[in-house]
Amino acid sequence: MSEFLAAIVGGIFTLAGTFIALWFQFRKDDKDKRKDYHNDQVSSLDVTAYKAAKVRNNYLNFETSNFSKENTMEIYQDIETDFKSLDTHVQNLISLMSHHSDQSNTIIQKLLGSYEPVENQYNKLKVAYKIYHHQYNTPDFDKNGITFSKRKLDIEIDQFIDKLEAFAKTEYANHQLYKPTLNPTVDKSDAIYKNKKY
Repeated sequence: MSEFLAAIVGGIFTLAGTFIALWFQFRKDDKDKRKDYHNDQVSSLDVTAYKAAKVRNNYLNFETSNFSKENTMEIYQDIETDFKSLDTHVQNLISLMSHHSDQSNTIIQKLLGSYEPVENQYNKLKVAYKIYHHQYNTPDFDKNGITFSKRKLDIEIDQFIDKLEAFAKTEYANHQLYKPTLNPTVDKSDAIYKNKKY
């Protein structure tokens, strides 16, 4: 009888040990998954800064917009392609955050609040491009408008990258965001009026 009780007690301890080992394994797996999700999110933030810089570094100046419609259109197409890539990436980042962040609603709202001015200014640039494209050959058309609009987009992207850096530090355990190299902002005093520099 004592052997029978010893076997039962041994079985209970073995079962308890198995459950404890499984519990520790699940905790370890959960911790590893959280770390992987965290790494995915901070890497995605770095890529967001890089893609924003790509939009920003498509350099359009007043001379180009005033004297070369073809080059201006090519630069705009590059801006459009890079912006679509940035926008898709931000949407994917938001999806990643919504599935794998604690208090994801608050975090997503902060990110969207930083990104919205960039998107709004890009939409204004699209309008400026359409006007530029259709009015370029009109004699008194001011060809500086598209460059001024791109300049404002550049400023918004600068601010977005700065906000993204602060966001990464506060929301992701002091993550040091990738700081891309940015072209200088076009000086608005370089605008050309009636094909003369002032």
